[in-house]
Amino acid sequence: MLVVIGGGLAGTSAAITAAKAGIAVILLEAGTYPRHKVCGEFLSPEAAGYLDELGVLASIHAENPATLTRTRITSPDGGCWEGDLPGVGIGISRYKLDQLLADQARSVGVQVVTNTTVSGVTGSLSEGFTVETRTGSIRARAVIAAYGKRAALDRTLNRAFMRQPQPYIGLKAHFRGDAPPNRVDLHAFPGGYCGISGIEGGLINVCMLARVEVFKRCDSIPAFITWIQTQNPHLRRFFAGVQQDTDWLSISQIPFNNKSAVEGDILMAGDSAGMIAPLAGDGMSIALHSGKIAAEYVRRYLEGEIAADTLKASYATVWRKHFDGRIRLGRFLQASIFKPPILSFGLHLMNAAPALGQYFVRQTREVKRG
Repeated sequence: MLVVIGGGLAGTSAAITAAKAGIAVILLEAGTYPRHKVCGEFLSPEAAGYLDELGVLASIHAENPATLTRTRITSPDGGCWEGDLPGVGIGISRYKLDQLLADQARSVGVQVVTNTTVSGVTGSLSEGFTVETRTGSIRARAVIAAYGKRAALDRTLNRAFMRQPQPYIGLKAHFRGDAPPNRVDLHAFPGGYCGISGIEGGLINVCMLARVEVFKRCDSIPAFITWIQTQNPHLRRFFAGVQQDTDWLSISQIPFNNKSAVEGDILMAGDSAGMIAPLAGDGMSIALHSGKIAAEYVRRYLEGEIAADTLKASYATVWRKHFDGRIRLGRFLQASIFKPPILSFGLHLMNAAPALGQYFVRQTREVKRG
């Protein structure tokens, strides 16, 4: 038995991959389906292959998602750079996407259990695990943790990053109106940035990241939204032409620090193992891919192909190989976009040398899947 903790992209990817290989899987999700999440809701071109392998790509296209082929970055002084994505991206809400993945997991035999929070995990690969929930305990031969950016379980597992400051807040809402045509926009303001792109049903996803000290200068979310419009003319023009469709969601304590891909004998996947800066636009692809990799290594272990020590060491090595470079570059680019003078100079440089902008776009994503 494999227990997967967390029913987002990484968790469902791991569960579906393992179930298709003949492994009995229980997936534990703290929330319910469907529900909105703070997310850029952009599937980069390389994510489509993983979704196709999982068997949900046709269902996603049936929802009439937005087609995204270009990206634009703007600075507070009105500067702008625009370029092509290396392929066709997809704009679809997590409200729709997570439900489709959960439905697919059930269809391949995964036992999906919602409204179930995991309070602790004890044991090892050699002795087996006990996964504790509020409704009882579950025995497992292996555990994949894919519960997202941060959770109470991180503190229970005594993960090091929980002892470090997390000075970021994220906001997200859907709007109706004039969406950027086939484009993902990224508008910077002092201490943060706002991503805007189309999703299914003609809706527009607006998702932003800001430093907490910047956000706290305003006394409410509406006041903050009003303030950012005074900081970037592109944001002012956008909000003047749209109407809000959903309430704002927020999430605080967003961790971009280093994490471990293995905690004890538990394999971590998706944001639980490491989070790329949202501006890179590759977080959803990394979640899908890392869930797949974790499930494949668990299969090899359960079938006796590799020992427990090899499972842990190999998974950590492969995780670093695929994701560490992109995560580090994402942190560098995020630090730059938080500083308007540096961003303005960078956009000027990218306009003078267009190949430079395309280079950064390519480096933040996976060109060859493995």
